[in-house]
Amino acid sequence: MTTVASTSSELSSLPDVLSGSVLASSSTNLDFLAKLPTNALSDLLSTPTALTTQSHTLTSSLTALTHTSYPTFLSLHHTSTALLTSLSSFDTSLNSLINAALPALDDAARLFREKTGPEVIEGRQKARIVLEQHDKLCDLLDVPVLIDTCVRNGLYAEALSLAAHASSVLSTLIAQSRKSPSDDEEAAHGLPLQLADSLQAEIASSLHSMQLILLNTLYEPARKLPAFWKAVQFLRRMKAIHEDELALVFISARIGCLRDSLDGIERDAGIPSDTGSLDFKFSAGSTVEEREREIDREADDIARFLKKYIDVWREGAYDLVTQYTTIFLDRSHAGARIAPPADEDAETSSYIIRQTLPSTLLELLLPTLRSYLERAYPHLAPLATQLAYCSSALARVGMDFRALLSSLISRSIVNGFVRDVRLGVEHEWSGVLAKHVTSRPKPSAPSVWLVATPNSVPAFKTLALSPSNASHSPPQVLTTFPPLAKMLNAYIRALNRLRMLAPVDALSGVMDGAEECLANAGHSLLQYAKDWRGGDAKEIQILQAAGAAYTRVLVPWVQRAIVEGVFSSSLENRQSAADGDLDGGEEGKRELSLIVREWENWLGSTGI
Repeated sequence: MTTVASTSSELSSLPDVLSGSVLASSSTNLDFLAKLPTNALSDLLSTPTALTTQSHTLTSSLTALTHTSYPTFLSLHHTSTALLTSLSSFDTSLNSLINAALPALDDAARLFREKTGPEVIEGRQKARIVLEQHDKLCDLLDVPVLIDTCVRNGLYAEALSLAAHASSVLSTLIAQSRKSPSDDEEAAHGLPLQLADSLQAEIASSLHSMQLILLNTLYEPARKLPAFWKAVQFLRRMKAIHEDELALVFISARIGCLRDSLDGIERDAGIPSDTGSLDFKFSAGSTVEEREREIDREADDIARFLKKYIDVWREGAYDLVTQYTTIFLDRSHAGARIAPPADEDAETSSYIIRQTLPSTLLELLLPTLRSYLERAYPHLAPLATQLAYCSSALARVGMDFRALLSSLISRSIVNGFVRDVRLGVEHEWSGVLAKHVTSRPKPSAPSVWLVATPNSVPAFKTLALSPSNASHSPPQVLTTFPPLAKMLNAYIRALNRLRMLAPVDALSGVMDGAEECLANAGHSLLQYAKDWRGGDAKEIQILQAAGAAYTRVLVPWVQRAIVEGVFSSSLENRQSAADGDLDGGEEGKRELSLIVREWENWLGSTGI
């Protein structure tokens, strides 16, 4: 019953089905409907039954499928619901993007374009300029490294050529950039100018290092004229130092090297500086010979030091003057073409340098000679010869200083002779006086120390220097008086050392020193004679004979030995000059003349 009802219900609703199928516009239904009119009646009558059967079959299949695959349908339902929700959210987001985000993005892009557009354009312009000048820029960027390499390897000409090439290329690059259109002028100028400044700074740094190396060359003591000439010419090409300043730098550098060399010689010699005094400290009880040997040992060391010092100074001064003349004064030299033209200021500076250079060099020599020359007194002859050769060598380059050496050598000779006399004569005489006169409560009798034997006193008529007596032959009569003989021997030793070098202008100083010692000895002997109160006629005779030997033999012979024997002059002329000085009244009488006159007066008062 149920089946029949269902069938009738389905049959009654077939038009509806057909109508619905038509409304659905399915291609299958349309094909079916199109074939119905062509079917046979039997087929048409069996068609509902077949459709019903197919419907039940499909319903059963769908029911079975629903029972077996319901999880899939549930999942499909949830998925469909989520998809619809996502599509709805996507639609909302897309509407928000279209209506709000895209206009805001458009506004932000327009604002960014307005604010950053010029900078981007400028960057593009710079990039374009760099691309256009790429090859030149690559060459320029390598130039500072190449210049630095050339400077380190001593290729100064190549370094200057590279610097000149880089400067030319940079000038061209800047000139080309300044021809850019006016609207792009700032962008076109920025990169070349910055690059030019950076490259020029690096090149200037390398050239500055080169300048320092060239200047350091002037301070190297072992360098000679070719190296200095090369260094100065490169410094001139660099035009970093004015010509007169370059000359001053050269002279100061070479003088500094010479001073260092001389200081090294003086330091290595280890000789104590002169205190300016002629007093020496010796061991107690040393004899005159021992003192002279000690002085001679020191004089040998000083002479060796001065010989080396003078040689180094002569070589350094001659080289300096020759190098300065060749490099800075000889304008006829081929290299002078690259030197800057001389102006009035340069000529004035050159004149000042020429005037002050000799005195500056002499300040390195003369103070040392003043300090040490007289201490090398026994060796003054070879040193004077060396100094004469030194002055002659420098005279060939216009630096003659022989006039300064004459007075210096003469003063050293006088001081050395006076030192010998003081250490010899005064030491011997003071030793004798200390032994017999000053250190005793009662002085010894004249017969004890003034004569060899009391019975060997010579006659008074023999106590006079004969005009025929040779100046180099000491009077034998003084051997009777041992103190006077020792004094004479000390004078002879001093005169023998003086004969090795005796300039004429040292005569007055030598005579003054000898006469001063003679006057001191004569004064002490005269004071002893006046103070002697022995009363014995024999003792008085010994005193008279000793005084006569002193005034009439020792003093005249020493004067003759100095004037005629050593200096080959005339004693009469010397005495006339001395008398003229005495008559002048400015300096008064010489002490020796006064002592001799007092002796003569004392001898005259005793009947001699």
